[in-house]
Amino acid sequence: MRRHTTVALIVGLAAIVAAVLYAGAGAVAQAIASLRVSGLLVLVLLHLPSVVLMGSAWWLASGSDPPASQARFVWARFVRDAAGELLPFLQLGGIVFGLRALGRGRAIAIGAVSASIDGVVELAAKVPYAFAALVTLLALAPQFRFARLLSLAVAATGVFVAILLLARRSLSAWLQAMARAVSARWPSVLSLEACDGFDLQACFHRIMSQRRRLWSSFALHLGCWCFGAVETWVTFRLLGVDMTLWQALAIDGTVAALRTFGWLVPAAAGVQEARYMLAAAVFGISPAAALAASLARRARDLVLGVGTVGIAAAADDNFAPVTLSTLKMRQRPRER
Repeated sequence: MRRHTTVALIVGLAAIVAAVLYAGAGAVAQAIASLRVSGLLVLVLLHLPSVVLMGSAWWLASGSDPPASQARFVWARFVRDAAGELLPFLQLGGIVFGLRALGRGRAIAIGAVSASIDGVVELAAKVPYAFAALVTLLALAPQFRFARLLSLAVAATGVFVAILLLARRSLSAWLQAMARAVSARWPSVLSLEACDGFDLQACFHRIMSQRRRLWSSFALHLGCWCFGAVETWVTFRLLGVDMTLWQALAIDGTVAALRTFGWLVPAAAGVQEARYMLAAAVFGISPAAALAASLARRARDLVLGVGTVGIAAAADDNFAPVTLSTLKMRQRPRER
């Protein structure tokens, strides 16, 4: 783990502790206890359709000649998200494991290209969802100035997506260099040796020209973002908080919009909790309940992640079990 990543994680964990103390450790514990194991199971099961849709969106973003079945892409998305949650301190760790679960050779090469395109499409789909959350927030609580921060987040996300779309040539060149670098760093997990001669840039431009599949992928991702409001509503209801779906939309959309800028901290430790507390406060929801909702989301992802990685390691031939030390291996230049 790099030094700045370690520092960011420590600061994030300290922020979570501070948030718990601010909200009241007893109140937070009581709110979490009200969720119960059955409630956590409901949240896990409720999140499964979203992962299936995101896997299908990735399959659509792989072009008209995908290297694997739609079911395999869905499974790879499960692995990709699970590894990303369990190993947040490894840059690109989730994507690497997802590609490894997708297949070998051509599947990895096209999977790497499509994963980058799918990421841009997913980010683009967040813009209208966050905008809908902003409109809802302004309609429900126009007196709060918190909407200004959300407006900036929506605008910044939109500008970032526009830059990515306008700089397609630079993005494709960066993608090829990144794929080679990842393969060299983690050869036991992700190897492109079987794909020598494969033109990643040509593959990138070919997929980008297939607008119908990309728009379908966009629609699926937008549906996933919208379903996030339902998940948020169910979470707060299980915690004993009475709210409307519109309020859930405003809270989840705010959290999603601000999440775009939380990647600097592994697992968005502390950042996610602050977002929930700020957004929920607009509707008079206690800090303890908001913090419990954030921790419930983390527990859901942890349970789903452990289960997915366990199944992959035990039953998936494409998923080669790799030790953490192997993933951390990195060629360091000698000091001169």
